[in-house]
Amino acid sequence: MMYGFILVAFLLALEQLSFAQNHLPVIKASSKNVDIRDGLHFKKGYWYLMPEKKPDYYFVEIPGKEHKVSFITDKDSISFDTKYGEDYDFIILMNNKDSCHTRIATRYKKMLTYTRKNSLAAHDTIPFTIGNNSKIYMKGRINNSDLLNIQFDLGAGGCLVNKSSLKKVQMNFDGSINLTNSDGTQTVPSSSSNKLVIANLAWEKLAFAVADNMTYREDLIVGNVLFQNKVVEINYDEKIIIVRDSLPSVASYSSHEIILDGGAVPYLQGSLTIKSKKKTGWFMFDTGAYTTILRTSEISATNKIYTEFKNMAGLSSKTLSPRITIGDYSFADFNYTVGKHNDDDTQLGLLGNDLLKRFNVVLDNKKGHLYLKPNSLTNDRYANPEYWLVRIVTVILVLLIALLVFFMYRRRKKK
Repeated sequence: MMYGFILVAFLLALEQLSFAQNHLPVIKASSKNVDIRDGLHFKKGYWYLMPEKKPDYYFVEIPGKEHKVSFITDKDSISFDTKYGEDYDFIILMNNKDSCHTRIATRYKKMLTYTRKNSLAAHDTIPFTIGNNSKIYMKGRINNSDLLNIQFDLGAGGCLVNKSSLKKVQMNFDGSINLTNSDGTQTVPSSSSNKLVIANLAWEKLAFAVADNMTYREDLIVGNVLFQNKVVEINYDEKIIIVRDSLPSVASYSSHEIILDGGAVPYLQGSLTIKSKKKTGWFMFDTGAYTTILRTSEISATNKIYTEFKNMAGLSSKTLSPRITIGDYSFADFNYTVGKHNDDDTQLGLLGNDLLKRFNVVLDNKKGHLYLKPNSLTNDRYANPEYWLVRIVTVILVLLIALLVFFMYRRRKKK
């Protein structure tokens, strides 16, 4: 009798589950590649349908911010107004045959939390220095190591250890990951569980990957992934980073909406103007880059050198000089290079810290806003390596021509 009762209850549960799933919203698709619009962030072809996952989770980029998330197939679309802590289930029917149970999760996929020496403090302060490459450097330890140089890189999606610094740390490399950086994509060793201590903060079970493109200045690189549910202030005047649970007074700052790619890397909306052609899109807010990188087909990689030649000759080069506008701020004559581009893409490039260090910053990871205020570095000269390169090359060319004329003159005189 008891077994029969259990069987009936089990069958009723299965029926209710089937009924619930059958009454989920359904959209159709004939392609496995699906676009996602997560708030302001449009991610073309980001999602790949996998019917075997039941459900397949998509974690929103800024869980604490109420916003709309849309899935857009080649045939249909569906949208949800998301709120923190909620799940949103639906079915994507592939070729009228395969049901892909999809779940939008409005929470953090993997929250990295830290402990504090002073749990009663209203906020935590981390001192830093500015390197000769304009980047942010902090001191810290990993796995009880000696003090290490740690670069704070908002453009980094994870934590990295310099290959040349491995002798300074004790890490157990128990896996590998595909790492994408300036060297391209490569498979590198990874360590899944490490203790990181910076100032009064400590993280346990932190994963690191080995990078081979870091400089002698840094042993480790860490990014915004350490503070996904926090408010982070970078004050270049006082050379401190302040980590808070809530937003401080930002009355004197300008406010900018952002997207957090992967839930960690901030992008700022702005425009790029070259030769009177203006394009609006997104710039990575990359404190880990020295030089601003523009993704455009309007100028070539040698444009900066050509512009410097014209400047040296006293000719106008304003039409060749790019201009970046972020809200009410406009930038020209900054140091830049030109990277790979896609004319249909809204990714305009990245802003390097030679430019960004001129603003004190408050990054609200909870609500998806970034606040800027000009600081004491605002009027500093931009780095301009092409200035000296052009002049050195010009002097060498003049000397070579002078030598050539001298030898030709002597040869003629001998005749």
